[in-house]
This record gives sequence, structure tokens and C-alpha cells, in this order.
Amino acid sequence: MKNFNHILFPVDLSARSEATRPVVTFWARLFNAKVTLLHTVQIPITSYGGADGYPVIVDIPAIEATAKARLERDEIDVPDVARVVGVGDPAFDIIEYAGKKDVDLIMMPTHGYGKFRSLLLGSVAAKVLHDAHCPVWTSAHIEEIPVEARTEIHNVLCAVELGAESVELIRSAKDLAQSWQATLRLVHAVPVDETRPEKYLEGDFSVALIKRSREEVAQIQKDAGTDLEVMVEGGRASHVVRDAAVKFGADLVVTGRGKLHETFGRLRTNTYAIIRDSPCPVLSA
Repeated sequence: MKNFNHILFPVDLSARSEATRPVVTFWARLFNAKVTLLHTVQIPITSYGGADGYPVIVDIPAIEATAKARLERDEIDVPDVARVVGVGDPAFDIIEYAGKKDVDLIMMPTHGYGKFRSLLLGSVAAKVLHDAHCPVWTSAHIEEIPVEARTEIHNVLCAVELGAESVELIRSAKDLAQSWQATLRLVHAVPVDETRPEKYLEGDFSVALIKRSREEVAQIQKDAGTDLEVMVEGGRASHVVRDAAVKFGADLVVTGRGKLHETFGRLRTNTYAIIRDSPCPVLSA
């Protein structure tokens, strides 16, 4: 995450995508990055066969041409911009393009629909977070995106785990914060047993656990060469990060996406929850 030279901006022509454009523009100009607008035409599965079993004729070239014309009218004020239209599964298209074209950063809004929207990120965002090998920026997962999305960043919050991998994450977050001349702080959530409510994380044991976690975070900071303000609290990671973001007025949360097990790929349960509950955009590496 030391620099972003090529930003991929998946465009689905939605209001949330439109609201994300100013942020993409800001980041691209800050890092002098090329931007690729990628729109994927997704053909509904019902188009491949009607109720009577006969295929439904769909003029895919015409649909693709219309999408290309629409994308050409999609203005973005950056010096180096490319526009690409694909046909197929949007998440697969995004991941494949990012891997083949040396994309350094994917920037996209979250979605999710219906009464349970707050519990969902949207299938495309979830798949990209699961499989992408580069950092992914996601917008705040709120019902209504402000008309004028925040571009300036004054406060950055880095959510760290205990382990050597957090050393490089902190260093990268520090470099990013310096790019904006922003204040960087750290937050660490002491895990809570999922079978117990957070209110039961009390008493001498929890105090000792938090104290030990503070010591480990201090050592990680020493290895990273930093001495940043840090918040260490017991609770679910997404709740602790959310509360810290509110407390410090964070404009951006930076977090890692660790592997649970190679066999199951890059499973991101904590990252999903952090993005879902964060009051501000999240950059996950």
C-alpha cells in the first residue's frame, strides 16, 4: 500500500457508484494514478431459457454497445483514464481484470438490498473482498450516501490484530496518513467468546487480558517504529472499531484481511463485519 498507480473503479451506474466518483477522483489525483472504469453487463439467467424451455433472444452486442456509450459519457476528472465494458459476472470480471492488469487498488461502494440491508454488503463486494489480492476500498455501509462524499481525510484509524503481519499494516497506514497529513491512531479488539454476551467480559481475567494485549500492541508498534495513540477494548471487533471510529472522528479505517486457512481461501469474517458496521469508508489490505 506504499503507492497506488492503477485504481480500478467498478461502475454499476447506480446512485451509490455515482456518489463514489469524487472519492476515486481525489485518490487518483493524490497518487497520480491511472483509473479504469469497469462496467460489466450481467445477462439475467432467465435470458438463457424461457418457461417453455426455448431460449430467449437477447441482443448482447447491442446491450454491450449501449453500455459502452453510457460509460463514455461517464466523466471523471483524472489525466489517465480507461473505460472497459465486459459481459458476465461482475465480481469475477473485477477480480480477473485486477489480477491481469496490475491493479493496485479497487474502489467500490457496498450494496445489499431489502429489509436486511444492514446485515449484507452485497454479493459483488463480498466476493471481491474474499478473492481480490490487492487492497479494496469500500464506502461507508449506510442507507443513504451523502450527496457530497467526503474526500479530505484528517483522521485515520488502523485496526490491528496481534501478530507480525500488523507491523507492515501499521507502516503502510502511517505512509497513507502522511500522504494526507492526517492523524493516525490504532485500535485493537480483545476477542470475545461468541457464546457469551460482551457484558460478561468483566473481572480480573478480562483486565489481565486487555493489559496483556496492550503490551503486545506496544511491542508491535516498537517493531513498526511507531508510538501512536491506541485504543484497546474488549468486544466484537466490528463494535470496537466502530466505537473507536466514532470517538476519534475517523474519516478512514484501515484493516487487514487475514487468512483463516489456506484450504478455504481468504475468509474475511472480521473484515466483512468491520465494513458493515463502520461509520466511514474502509480500506482493507
